Amino acid sequence: MSCFAAACPRYENGRRTNFGFYSFLNGELAGMSLLSVDSWDEKSGSTGADVFRHMRGRGVTPGSKPHLFYLAFEVLGLNRVATGHRVSNVASQRSIAKTPGFQFEGIMRESGVNDAGEFEDELLYAILRRDWLALYDKTQVRVVE
Repeated sequence: MSCFAAACPRYENGRRTNFGFYSFLNGELAGMSLLSVDSWDEKSGSTGADVFRHMRGRGVTPGSKPHLFYLAFEVLGLNRVATGHRVSNVASQRSIAKTPGFQFEGIMRESGVNDAGEFEDELLYAILRRDWLALYDKTQVRVVE
């Protein structure tokens, strides 16, 4: 099995597991991405990212997704990775739109409170393993062993 760091990830079935990654742009730290395994039994996970303000709008998060999907689908054997964004988060909306494979799945009405203290909807998306296999070339992912 190929791994991303000095050691393979350790995980236990039945337990939620999080993997965090640094994102770089032209050799400079740009932010972080997260892959959570939400259910080992259902082979499902979720992802999110946070990019430093001065690095936003430069494709950092969509650029990290092939590697994150490789870990999710090839290494960990997941079948589904979900993500989402609040309606007012235009940057996340653009990032998800730039990521091949994410399909819109629905709306969680008034799922959280925004910065103004108002309830706001969240738009939900997911990619399946079969979508990843059709859209991505896993040989283009650099694996550090």
